[in-house]
Amino acid sequence: MNKFLNRLSTLLLMLMAVIPLVHLVMHSFSLSADQRLPIFLIVAVLFCWLMFSFWRFSLPGILICMVLAIVFFQGRSEVLSAQFEDIANRMAVAYYNRFVSSGYVYSGAELSHTEAMLFIGFILSALMGLTLNSREDRVFLPLLISLPIIFLCLLVYGEMPGWVMLCLCAFVFLLLSTGRINAPEGNTGKSFLLLVLPVALLLSLVLLFKNPDNYDYEQQKLSLVELAQNFTQELTSSLRDDVGGSVVNARLPEPSSSGDPISQANRQLNISGDTLDISSTPESSSLQQVLLYVTSDHSGHFYLRSKSYGSYTGSGWSQAPEYPGDSIAAFSSRAVAASQLSTQGEMEISLAAADPSTMYLPYYCTLDYNTEAGISGSESQYSVSYFSYTSDYSSLALPSELRDRELSYRQFVYANYLSLPDSTKNALNELAVQNSLSGNSLFETISLVADYVRSRCPYNINTQPYPSEDYAVYFLSQATEGYCVHFATAATALYRAMGLPARMVTGMAFEAEAGVPTEVLGENAHAWVEVYIDSLGWLPVEVTPGSYEGPAMGGRQEGQDEQPAEPSPEAQNEAEVNERSPENQSLNGPDDKDDRAESWAPGPVLIILLLILAVFIFCFLRYGLKLSIWRRSISAGKNKAAIGIWRYAKRICNYGAAMPEEIQAAAQKAFFGRGLDSSEELEPGLRQLELMRDKTYASLPWYRKLKFKYFDGLI
Repeated sequence: MNKFLNRLSTLLLMLMAVIPLVHLVMHSFSLSADQRLPIFLIVAVLFCWLMFSFWRFSLPGILICMVLAIVFFQGRSEVLSAQFEDIANRMAVAYYNRFVSSGYVYSGAELSHTEAMLFIGFILSALMGLTLNSREDRVFLPLLISLPIIFLCLLVYGEMPGWVMLCLCAFVFLLLSTGRINAPEGNTGKSFLLLVLPVALLLSLVLLFKNPDNYDYEQQKLSLVELAQNFTQELTSSLRDDVGGSVVNARLPEPSSSGDPISQANRQLNISGDTLDISSTPESSSLQQVLLYVTSDHSGHFYLRSKSYGSYTGSGWSQAPEYPGDSIAAFSSRAVAASQLSTQGEMEISLAAADPSTMYLPYYCTLDYNTEAGISGSESQYSVSYFSYTSDYSSLALPSELRDRELSYRQFVYANYLSLPDSTKNALNELAVQNSLSGNSLFETISLVADYVRSRCPYNINTQPYPSEDYAVYFLSQATEGYCVHFATAATALYRAMGLPARMVTGMAFEAEAGVPTEVLGENAHAWVEVYIDSLGWLPVEVTPGSYEGPAMGGRQEGQDEQPAEPSPEAQNEAEVNERSPENQSLNGPDDKDDRAESWAPGPVLIILLLILAVFIFCFLRYGLKLSIWRRSISAGKNKAAIGIWRYAKRICNYGAAMPEEIQAAAQKAFFGRGLDSSEELEPGLRQLELMRDKTYASLPWYRKLKFKYFDGLI
C-alpha cells in the first residue's frame, strides 16, 4: 500500500511541476495555445509517470519517450519549426525590450503555439518522471530542471501568476520534505498525501472567499498576487535598472484636470492633406475662426488628438506607413480604462470649419484606430466617451487580452518610428551627449529631453522660416525662437535619435467648463509629441513652453485641484532647482523607483529572500561537508572505518534507533583490541547501518526528515 501511495505522490509532484512551468513560459513570452493544451499535458504526465514508475529500470521508459518525441517531431516538423522559430523570436523580443533600450524587430507571428508547448511539456514530463523515480539525487535533479526556467522567466518578465507560484512553491517544499518517497519500504507517500489534504483545503477556502477575479488591486495591497508581483519586481530591480516599471515626471496632456491655461494664444498649423509643413508662418487671418464646438460633462484642460505623423522630411512631416493589421487598439487608453483610479466622461463634438476626414478625440478614448494616423471620420457631429486618470502610470497594466496585439504592434512601431536621416541622427546624438540627456532609465530620459527642448528658446507664433533644410537640428543648435510645431519636431527627432519611438501629433488644446458649449478657434490648434512605452502604448508629452503644464503623466497630485497662483520667476527657478535635487526627487511620485535604482537599498522582501537563501546554502554546505567526512572515514583503514561506522550509527541512535551488535563489536575490537583482521569484517556492520538508516528515516515525520537528511547529513 505504501508503495502505491509513493507512486501516487510522485504523480502529484509531476503535475504540480510540469503544468505550471509550461504556463509560466507562455505567460512570460506572450505565447498562446488552444484550450485543449492542459488536457494534453495531463495525458503526457500520466504517460511518462507510467513509463518510469512501474518498471524496475528506467532505460525502457527513456527509449520509449525518445521514440515518441522523435515521431511527433517528424510528423509535425513544419508546424513545430515555425512555432519554435516564433517562440525564439518572442524570447529575443522580451529580452531586448527588458534589458536593452533599443527595440528588437522580427517578422511573422504564429497565432498558436499548442504543438510546441505540448512538445516542451512532454520533454519536461519525461525528465520529471525519470528524476522523481530515481533513488539517487531525487531532490537535486528536479530542482536543476525547474529552477533555471523559473528564474529566467522572472528575470525577463518580472512577475508570475499567483496560482503558478503556489504550485511551484508547493512542489519545491514537498520535494524537499519527502525525499526518496519511491522507496518500497518508505512510508512517506502517506505523509505526503496527509500533508496535501490540509493544504488543498486551505487553498480552496482562500479561493472561495478571495476569488482573484474579484480582487481590488489598488485597495488590497497585501493580497497574495500583489505580494508576488512586489517580490519579483524587487528582485529584478536589484539586478538591473528597470526600463519599464516607472514613469517620468514629464508634463503631459491630461483629459480632465484643472490647471494653468495656455498662455500663448496665436497658434495655427500648416496642414495640407497627409503632410505637415513647418517651413512657413501661420496665417493670422484664420486664428479667430471657429473650428468646432465642444461640450463636456467635466471641466478642465483638454487635448483633442487629430492626426499623427511619422516620416520626417527635414522641413515637415508626412504620415507613417499603414499598419498591416485590421485595426490598432488604443493600448494606453485601455490600460487607463481598466484602472480603478479612472473616471469616465462624455464629450459632444460638433465640427464647424474643421476637417471632418479625421475625428478629433480626447485622451483617453478607447476607440480602436483604423489608420496609423488616427480614426477616419465623416460625421460633422458625434459623441465620444473618454476616461480621466488622476494618478501616475506606475499602477497601470495592459489588459491580458491585449498583450499579444501590443507585442505585434510594437515591432511595427520600432520599424517605422525610429527612422531619421543619418546626418540628423548623428548631430542629435552628439547634442544629447553634450547635454547629458540620457537618464538612468527610459522615463528619466523622456523627462530630460522634454525639459531641454522646452527651455531651448522663447515661443513666438510669428517665427520666420529657418534658413535650413533640417529644422530639428537648426532649432536645437541655432534657433532663437519657434512655435509649437518647431518644439514638437525637435523633441520627436531627438527622442528617435536616442532610440525612443516617437511621433508628431496635431490637434486642439483648450479650456472647457462642464456642460457649457466651448468654441474651439484656430488659435487653439496645437502640436505635441507621443512616445511609445513598451507594454503600455503611445503616451503624450508636452514640450512647448507656456503650454498646459499638468502633473506627471496625466495625474493630479494631492492638493492640486485648485488652480495655483502664477509664481514669480525667482520662485519658479528655485522650484526647478529643488525638483532636480536628489533629496527632493522622491517627492515626484513616479520617479521614486528610478531614484532607488540610482542609490539602491534592499527592500524587506529581498532581505527575507536572501536570508532564506543563506539558510538553504548553509544547510546544503553542511550536508555536503558531513557526507564528505563520512565517505572519507569509510574509505580509510579498516580500524578507522569501523570506528567511523560506529560514530555514524551513534548519531542515528539520537533519533530513537538501537545500536546494532555487529557495529558495536567491530568498533570495540578496533579501538580496545588488537584490531580487525581484514576489511571483510566491516561488511556486516555496513549492511546493518544501511538498514538502520533507512528504517529510521522512514519512521520519522516530515519535519524531522528534513533535519535528518539535510542538517545532520545522515542519508
